Amino acid sequence: MKNNPEPKIIHFEQISFVIDIDQQVLRQTNKPEHEISFIRDMTDMGDHYLLAWDKEKQTVSSDPERSEPLILDQLVRLDPEGMSGKYGVPIEKLQTMGDFEVMVDQEALKHSREGILPQIDLAGEKFMVDLQLHELRHARYFFPVISLKSFELTNDGRNYEAYYHPVMKQVIDLDPKLLEFPEGVIKIKIPNELGLDPVATARIYGMDEREVLRRYPIRKELKAEIVPLSETHIPALIRRNKEALRQAHQENAQKVKPRHRPRF
Repeated sequence: MKNNPEPKIIHFEQISFVIDIDQQVLRQTNKPEHEISFIRDMTDMGDHYLLAWDKEKQTVSSDPERSEPLILDQLVRLDPEGMSGKYGVPIEKLQTMGDFEVMVDQEALKHSREGILPQIDLAGEKFMVDLQLHELRHARYFFPVISLKSFELTNDGRNYEAYYHPVMKQVIDLDPKLLEFPEGVIKIKIPNELGLDPVATARIYGMDEREVLRRYPIRKELKAEIVPLSETHIPALIRRNKEALRQAHQENAQKVKPRHRPRF
């Protein structure tokens, strides 16, 4: 059984920090709630990071008059084993690469900058993701077109979800009086705009492309998650509708029932 590698530790003055590759942060060893983000708190200079450091408070500084610049190496050199393990790049190759090159698929980035739209698999059919028009278009026939506005944002804001008919290739609205599972309908979940096309999202909303891509790297394969209808609100909706129908039948039966038996 392979042992987990020892965490990498770096030191600022008298403080030590553990390097967290997954979250891209430094976490103070004796005070884990104190984190320094390589994305939010540092400037990526390509071959190193620049950090404004408050020597007195021993933390990130927002006051230029009280800060001193600290230079940190790239993560590929601070923790080559961790970066190699996470991104599948041989350690020897990391020596000639920067963090951005390792974390972001450079070929996919080139395609995106050239205007080649990403594609997502919706129940076995490929659709092009066009965030400029806020729609999904069938990759082969260019029709049908599915508006992203027809999806609902999940509570955590990370995904869109909708009920989908694979044969019609359209998002559908459920009948609120449903009494059985809708035939041929599935529920799908897809990433939000940042997950679908971070480059286009950065361009549309005027965000810094490198920072966005560090947080949301381009996904090589986009595929909608199929959510079983049994795990949706449909079973509860059907039960409520059947119970309401049963009660309505009982009330109607009471209304037509004669109050007294006729005498003959």
